[in-house]
Amino acid sequence: DLILLDVMLPRLDGYKVARMLKFDENFRHIPIIMLTAKVQEKDRQTGLEMGVDDYITKPFDTAALLEKVKALLAKKK
Repeated sequence: DLILLDVMLPRLDGYKVARMLKFDENFRHIPIIMLTAKVQEKDRQTGLEMGVDDYITKPFDTAALLEKVKALLAKKK
């Protein structure tokens, strides 16, 4: 229903994964939240350009994350 994705992954970075998902007909409808330690504005902008629906930096507030998840899932319906 929703993908939580980090930028720093072992083989492909999360930006590339997000881009691949958004170009794939089977996955493009699934909202993506980038959850990452990359805090610079250029990192956030790159994530949004790759098609992520929200960009949250670590450390994060769990309640705020859950609210964003709920909002994206409600928007998807």
